[in-house]
Amino acid sequence: MPLTQRRLHDEAFRRLREVRPELADAEGASDLATLLAARTRVAERPDADAVQAVAVVRHFDPATWIRDASAFALGLTPETAAAWRRSFTRTVFLAGNPANLLGRYSFDCLAEDGSVGWCGPAPAESSAGLRRLLKLFLSTAAFPVGPPRTVTVPSPTASRGDSGAWRQAPTPGPGAGPLPRGAAPPRSSTPRPGPPPRAGVHRDLYVAASGVPVPEALVHLNHLVVEAALDGLITPGDRLTLRSVPSLTGATAPFAALRVDVDRTRPDRLRAFAALTEETPDD
Repeated sequence: MPLTQRRLHDEAFRRLREVRPELADAEGASDLATLLAARTRVAERPDADAVQAVAVVRHFDPATWIRDASAFALGLTPETAAAWRRSFTRTVFLAGNPANLLGRYSFDCLAEDGSVGWCGPAPAESSAGLRRLLKLFLSTAAFPVGPPRTVTVPSPTASRGDSGAWRQAPTPGPGAGPLPRGAAPPRSSTPRPGPPPRAGVHRDLYVAASGVPVPEALVHLNHLVVEAALDGLITPGDRLTLRSVPSLTGATAPFAALRVDVDRTRPDRLRAFAALTEETPDD
């Protein structure tokens, strides 16, 4: 099915109604104004139980990010996952080297190559100190377009040295203050309950790169990946092939998940910024 404006509207409102049905218009209207009003409401007046993740980014590699973000989301407890989903998987991206912060802050998990450290999801006040210390992750560079790259999603309990690239953050040294969690439940060291394990499958993951700077593309890519993991579309052992394309307009692949937002260049229209396909054969 082509990615028409009607389909993009339907997808945006499906996400809104599933996560926060009380914000959807009571009459079922699904125009752009209603969508924008709901988004403004979430941003300006977060609920008392709102949570957010924080990612300290030393280096951004899209394929590596897909692998690590999947494992991070798969390692959350059901309670934390539900709270984060209700907060629309909000994530704050900060520029910094996680290794340089381990003496003062602790992370819930670290990428194997040290390129990113994750905290939360937890109430915003729990990461206030870290957010005051570091600046937002910013860049004017365009999202890279290159040949397809395939990654395998690791188990969230994979340890250092395993084939998976995700690992539990090491215990900080003396004097390090763990980030307070507020009302958010702690992460589990064991796999969270969910659908029964299945054999890994292959999916393509498309990112629309034309006119999209890296920080904006990172936001869209992260939403798509972590929500697909929380929804069971991505599980350990899956093989995901990243395909950067100029635009998803006209795409007809069978998509299982879409990341839809307002087109900055045409504010009266929606755009598909990222998409995950149904199961597909390996190349």
